[in-house]
Amino acid sequence: MPKPSDFFVGVLDFFAILLPGAIATAMLGPRVGPWVLGPLIDKPSSEAVGWAMFLTAAYFLGHLIFLVGSWIDRFYNALRERFNPYGNESAYQCATRIRNSLVDPSEQKALNTYQWSRAVLLAKCPAAAEDVHRLEADSKFFRSLLVVCALAAVLFIAEGRFLPAGVALVLALPCFARYYERRLKSTTQAYIHVVTLHRLEGLGAGIGGG
Repeated sequence: MPKPSDFFVGVLDFFAILLPGAIATAMLGPRVGPWVLGPLIDKPSSEAVGWAMFLTAAYFLGHLIFLVGSWIDRFYNALRERFNPYGNESAYQCATRIRNSLVDPSEQKALNTYQWSRAVLLAKCPAAAEDVHRLEADSKFFRSLLVVCALAAVLFIAEGRFLPAGVALVLALPCFARYYERRLKSTTQAYIHVVTLHRLEGLGAGIGGG
């Protein structure tokens, strides 16, 4: 029987990779497709071949968009440290103290608090992991969509279509806002779940590094 974590990996692939890749393929296909694949993409031999090529291109471009989007995380980290700093009483600090009490110092560099929290939730409470994965999938979808908006703006500007380019840039703002909110909530929610599990069950009885 599929586990919730398996399901949300598929959701992440679809919303953060395949769907933004499909949008990018639809935009780039008519413009650069014939240069890349020649007559294959211009006149596919059948509808099934056309769809297969479209999905392959969408998956490939989706991964490139996902990679570019990962660079946005640095900007997110800078903004979070300025506007949502982790204080001494934050969920992050509480989860970090729990991790440090259960993991040997020599092993703490192997994973940060968020990675450790996700691993704990997968092992101890799949329902909580499902909650975090849903928020994480949302954040990565809007992160990829932000890259797509930037790509659309560049294409429209290159074609001299400044009004659609402006619309694309305006749409990038709510995409970033939603990405920021979902990412912050996913990390915070993971820490809250870990702290709650530690108080209810005592994580040291089931996990730890030494």
